Amino acid sequence: MPLERASCQAPDQRLISLQSTCLIAHCFAAQGLSVSDLLNATGLSESDLEQPSRLITPAQEQQVFANAARLANSALIGLELGQRMRISAYGQLGYAMLSSPTLGQALEVMLSYPVLLGSYFRLSLELLDDGLVALSARDYHESPQLRLFNTELCLSSVKAMLDDALGQPLPLSAIHLSLPAPSHAEHYPQAFGTCQLLAHQDAERLVFDSHWLDAPLPLADPVTQHEALRQCQQLQERFCAQQSPLVVSLTEQLQQTLDAPPSLEQLAGRLHCTSRTLRRHLRQAGCGYQQLLDQLRLQQAKTLLSRPHLPIYVIAEQLGFSESASFRHAFIRWTGMTPRAWRQHQKTAEH
Repeated sequence: MPLERASCQAPDQRLISLQSTCLIAHCFAAQGLSVSDLLNATGLSESDLEQPSRLITPAQEQQVFANAARLANSALIGLELGQRMRISAYGQLGYAMLSSPTLGQALEVMLSYPVLLGSYFRLSLELLDDGLVALSARDYHESPQLRLFNTELCLSSVKAMLDDALGQPLPLSAIHLSLPAPSHAEHYPQAFGTCQLLAHQDAERLVFDSHWLDAPLPLADPVTQHEALRQCQQLQERFCAQQSPLVVSLTEQLQQTLDAPPSLEQLAGRLHCTSRTLRRHLRQAGCGYQQLLDQLRLQQAKTLLSRPHLPIYVIAEQLGFSESASFRHAFIRWTGMTPRAWRQHQKTAEH
């Protein structure tokens, strides 16, 4: 059994930076692809990408990922984006890692600030047999359809960060995937170097020789690291701010009334506050009323569409749409696909 030395997982209820969204948008723009389509159904605009201090929710970022996977029309999109996420893209977390004395200590820093890392897995450093160590990723908690994308993005971005910290490529002994080996596995050496790929494992892993944990880093600097760690702590506390109880209550009310959603003013009355106060709390949570309603409708729509014998007109009614055509137009705006096409796509993916 492996010995777990350290672990981290970003909490489900958190705010995250725009770094990944901005990177993907930059890549799309460079390839002549539509950034507007990339941001579809996220509640974000292209002008928001010019505000680096803007915080978003994981649901917004995952919608960007879903749009990117669909629009890029390339199975390699997760790997390619991960390779572009160099250590400098992580701001103070990257500087704290770069200035660490050893690679092992840089990994400890990375695992200490899960929200700044922004992973959708629980990451841990495991000591294995035969002098090997693994950076492991478990407990994925997002869309099953995006699992491979998120896995490849996570593993390739972490590998890029470790390479940057070390000042040279970190040689891997193996890559572990919990999924079957993808059809594009022949491209893995471009992201991970030459190593063994083992599928159907109990976790996703980057496996390497444990002696690399003691490797000195070329940019080690205790003064720089001390300041970077101080700022990392401040940022993590900011990103982990508790969600407003008003927004939680509003969300619960909407979830129970999607078939006939009340107006913001009606909700404010039920919650014994003014609509202005409710708008302010929503703005602080990084969303608006219509955006939150759309997100809840989309989530429920996907759940109902997964029931193959449930007619689409019934789903439309349960989501508060007076006509199937209105639901169809909204679903296309949210996902770029019709409800029928999305249902067929999910059925095909399951097989």
